Amino acid sequence: MKSLFSTRRRVRPMAAAALFALSVLAAIPAFAGQAYLSGLQAGQTYDRLIVKYKRGSAPALAAAAVDASLRSASLAAGSDPTGKPVATLKRLRRMAIGSDVVASDKALNRAQMQALIRRIADDPNVEWAQPDLPVAPAALPNDTHFSAQWDLANDSVGIRAPLAWDTHDGAGAVVAVIDTGIISHNDLNANVLPGYDMLSASDGSDGNGRDSDPTDATFRTQGILHGTHVAGTVAAVTGNGMGVAGVAPGVKIVPIRVVGAGQNNFASDLADGIVWASGGRVSGVPANPNPADVINLSVGAYASCAQVPAWQDAIDTATANGTIVVAAAGNNNSNVSHFAPANCNNVITVAASDRGGRRAWYSNYGASIDIAAPGGESCSPKTEFFALNRFVNKPADCTRDHLADGIASTYRSNNYTYLDGTSMAAPHVAGVVALIQAASVTPRTFQQVLGILTETARPIAPANCPGGCGAGLVDAAAAVTRARQPQP
Repeated sequence: MKSLFSTRRRVRPMAAAALFALSVLAAIPAFAGQAYLSGLQAGQTYDRLIVKYKRGSAPALAAAAVDASLRSASLAAGSDPTGKPVATLKRLRRMAIGSDVVASDKALNRAQMQALIRRIADDPNVEWAQPDLPVAPAALPNDTHFSAQWDLANDSVGIRAPLAWDTHDGAGAVVAVIDTGIISHNDLNANVLPGYDMLSASDGSDGNGRDSDPTDATFRTQGILHGTHVAGTVAAVTGNGMGVAGVAPGVKIVPIRVVGAGQNNFASDLADGIVWASGGRVSGVPANPNPADVINLSVGAYASCAQVPAWQDAIDTATANGTIVVAAAGNNNSNVSHFAPANCNNVITVAASDRGGRRAWYSNYGASIDIAAPGGESCSPKTEFFALNRFVNKPADCTRDHLADGIASTYRSNNYTYLDGTSMAAPHVAGVVALIQAASVTPRTFQQVLGILTETARPIAPANCPGGCGAGLVDAAAAVTRARQPQP
């Protein structure tokens, strides 16, 4: 201040302050501020708003000037039938961001609040004005079976998907479900893109060879609907008042059929399906118009990846094309080192957890597991965990006595069912990876995605996961939050 007035005549301090304020005000353009009106709902009432005054303006410097601005806006907003102002406004406090919280003495409907905000914004000292909207917990989807989806919403043993949806639902991402194909389902069709039938067999037992229909009629009659259930876990239509919700409801699915009802299932078809899904070329097959951001593999064989180099080559090709590959660990209470493609390189390998947050009795385990996700356990054997390396198909004492402890998803005839398995766990992670990629400013690499998943996972105590469950239980909400942060 001394340097500002040093060459001028001496004035009293209060006068100097007044001259300074006037000089600043004179520099502010006399333009109206911005009125932000979105969020106001018909049938609702409001009694608070937020006003940001321009830096250096009189209201920004003095509370009395704020009061004068609010009185003027109240008068300009009109009167009620009794001739009184529609509202009398009072400044409550100044926020940390420099804006003022303002209260009305009356509850105003949407039209009245809109008019009031516009009048406030007419003041050339105002930068912007908005309603002080009420904040409520995120609404859960209205899908009729959502209450049965503990795997999505339970904060302790589920993936915390609803909190992730507050930030992103996966819109813009594509997940290829390489599986048994898919059937039409009212709770899934809106999220399905054109896929392909990669089964090369053409003897009539599994369709008519490779074509653009991953729903061959012969195959549908067999009732093998594994791929439909997996696809629904990833991206069932959500918030439509019916059925179930998907992990990433904004995602689109590309179904690719590589497993049939007969014996004509070959490693070569799976390899071609992986490459095609990622946007790679496959001889004799049209290019995939929707290359996948994520591939879900809830299929495989009891083998080491080193014994199936065609799969490793295909996965490496997909990774080079920018696609993240997610695979189920297998269901034999065995080390995942014996189950491919889950034990291949450049794969996010997923074990299954039960409703208690433990490794499901059937899930494979081991040092190659990256993460766990809900796979369900609708039948509960008397023994919580079997001895490691004891190959188990289904224990004799396991009866389907806890259906609701399985994973609910889409099935035949526009219906739903519960299934268990690492096949159900993998699409939870594939959906979360799609959320990560959709929420990121630029797509993440395989290593970056894996890092986000493992760094944000909730650890599972060793006692609850004999053999090892990787970093722990996937956390969709934490992963999406991390994905939104700038890349190092």
